[in-house]
Amino acid sequence: MLGAIDGVWVSRLPALKHRLALDDGRLGIVIFCVTAVALLSLPVAGWLSARYGSRGPAALGLWLACGALATAAFVPSLGPLVATACVLGAGLGIADIGVNTHGVELERRAGRPLLSPLHAAWSFGLLGGSALTAVVAAAGVGVRVQLPAAAAALAAIVAVALPRMLAETAADVESAHFALPRGALALPAALMFCAFFVEASAMNWSAVFLSGPAGAGAALAAVAVVAYAGAMGVARLVGDRLTARWGIGGLALRSGSITCMGTLLAVATSSPGPALVGFALVGVGCAAIVPALFRVGGSVPGVSQGAGIAAVGTAGYLGGLLNGPLIGFVARGVGLRWAVGAIAIAGLVIALLGPRLGSRR
Repeated sequence: MLGAIDGVWVSRLPALKHRLALDDGRLGIVIFCVTAVALLSLPVAGWLSARYGSRGPAALGLWLACGALATAAFVPSLGPLVATACVLGAGLGIADIGVNTHGVELERRAGRPLLSPLHAAWSFGLLGGSALTAVVAAAGVGVRVQLPAAAAALAAIVAVALPRMLAETAADVESAHFALPRGALALPAALMFCAFFVEASAMNWSAVFLSGPAGAGAALAAVAVVAYAGAMGVARLVGDRLTARWGIGGLALRSGSITCMGTLLAVATSSPGPALVGFALVGVGCAAIVPALFRVGGSVPGVSQGAGIAAVGTAGYLGGLLNGPLIGFVARGVGLRWAVGAIAIAGLVIALLGPRLGSRR
């Protein structure tokens, strides 16, 4: 559900941009607000999950995000859209901590790695939300019909799923706070910054890129998120096995290289077909590296698990935070085609610095 909300939102960004006559810079502000408020909500989300367990906060966050999704269809101007984006970010941030806390407890009870396939579920949710949006956009359904309908359906599914979640998961969520990376945490935190920047940029700007420089219609533009999410989801299903085979250094080298190739393909051609393939490659590139870096952050010698995860998580959220204003305002100067090239730069950093982590699993 968390991924599906994201999928519907980012796939409809081109339509909201067009309806409110926003340029790339103003759209970047909207994207920035979602991630900024999600980041600021981390301590509150951690306290809620520690105090009440993860089940309630996960549902609360998802319902808040659904409400914001429905509201976005009716906002008349940039100001109300920014306010709606802030509510969306709060909901996503609270739900993110809730479902990840739930996943950590499931992993502990199962006694085996589960985070990569659980993150794959987010990717498949993103795929489902964006695919649904592409279909309804192709049918000519407007945002004022689709967004409230999608939000209501997703909220109902959350209500059905809520009683089936584990009740006793008020575990240690020390990771839900801000922490500055130091010493041995500096490198995995820097890589997480780049990985989140890649993930958030591709998710937020792929449909906008297709509808702009690539010249695609609304339905085909939404397919960009479908291609990205589908490729990411499949790759995450085998992410833990790839990390065990190559080690984190080898995984980072391959992840960064594939991200670079995919971005350059999209930017160099600026046509719908190659751009879709390019964003699918970006999805493969950033699929396994994020869960693997969280695991590295939580296993640095001499650093508590919570502190390590908090440090790399803070760096990652900052990377996700910057994608909106950076790409949006650079696009105002040089065009979106070249601004999206920042994704390739982040991928290159991962490929160059990642092997220094060695063969750790």
